[in-house]
Amino acid sequence: MGEHMTAVAEPMQRQITSRGALAALGVAVGGVIILFGNADVKKGDNGGLGPAIGTAAIVVVLAAVLFAVVLPRVQNARRTAMIIGIVGVVSIVAFWSGVTPVLAAAAIAAVPPGEPRDRGVAIVQVLALVATALALIVTIAQSSLV
Repeated sequence: MGEHMTAVAEPMQRQITSRGALAALGVAVGGVIILFGNADVKKGDNGGLGPAIGTAAIVVVLAAVLFAVVLPRVQNARRTAMIIGIVGVVSIVAFWSGVTPVLAAAAIAAVPPGEPRDRGVAIVQVLALVATALALIVTIAQSSLV
């Protein structure tokens, strides 16, 4: 009985760990976007310390809700990945908010390792990653820190 429990617990532990790593990565990339988007803003421009703190709080709360509440309760992983991934792609219109990387990470984490992904899910996950890369690139390119 002990062997069976270990065999079952091992993949579950890896899944939890990888979800935690994806959550941390999404928040970290979101933080970089927020930092570059709000640092050294000129008078009259949007941004600054207050907006940075507000958007950072939104990113952390979003990550907590997605990774601690939504993903553990998923019934249909592929549908959840599609929905979160599409929202992640659409969130590029608010690239400065830092939510795009969190949504992309959650879309990837929604389908556990080893579970089959259909072509649509894979495409949406890749598009969410591309949206994250674009959000990061545009924010850094527009930043006065560079």
